[in-house]
Amino acid sequence: MVLRHKSGGAGVGLRASGRAALALAMVAALVAGLWAGAPQARQPQRPLDHHATVLNGRIMGSAFLIGRDLALTNAHVVDGLRPGGLVTLIAAAGGARARGRVVAVSGRMDLALLRTPAGFLPAVSTEDASGRAGLAVRGAGVDASGGPGSGDRLELAGAVTEPRTDLTAYGPGLVVRMPGVRPGFSGGPVFDAEGRLVGMIAAIRSSDAHRGRARAASGYAPLRQRPADEAFVLRASELRREARRLLAAVGG
Repeated sequence: MVLRHKSGGAGVGLRASGRAALALAMVAALVAGLWAGAPQARQPQRPLDHHATVLNGRIMGSAFLIGRDLALTNAHVVDGLRPGGLVTLIAAAGGARARGRVVAVSGRMDLALLRTPAGFLPAVSTEDASGRAGLAVRGAGVDASGGPGSGDRLELAGAVTEPRTDLTAYGPGLVVRMPGVRPGFSGGPVFDAEGRLVGMIAAIRSSDAHRGRARAASGYAPLRQRPADEAFVLRASELRREARRLLAAVGG
């Protein structure tokens, strides 16, 4: 683009060739933006981009948003609170703090809904993963081994070992081998390699002590003192279904 100051005038003019070049550049930029925009929406989502630490007194857990202002966590993370009760949320990305208000607690599964400030975190994708056996996954959580407020945010790799393992104490889920999973991961999101939601971590255990009994509930616990290598994950589709039911029940 060529610019020149008009002789004897007060404004800035463009040559005809400059105007044509500018128009072509604007069209090219628009097309490029539209062309580049589509794949950006399909970029894999990092679990830590969606993770929030939940502080509820001496309890420390995790949460993530499924809507603009609606977060999911485990019922045991908000233990002792009724609907309307407040927790502190800390975003893993940037460390922003906010208040989360308990909207409802499920009586069917280890799930609680939190209302958050709009846009506090980016919501997870609306597309869920299949959760098939062998699926590579990544999960996010906070290390609560040293007590509330003391841990780092972590992202761990794993793989689905049991695609359907429903446990009465927690709900409908699956088992993921995830070495290093630890206290504080309760309520943390689990994604596949394409950024689709697999589910939410509800409990952990050491598989060595229960070799050959992967489907059994024995050994799972929501809170542990040390890292484990196996996580029980509530399935994404069941989480969304129960969240819709709870919202309808409270008129939210």
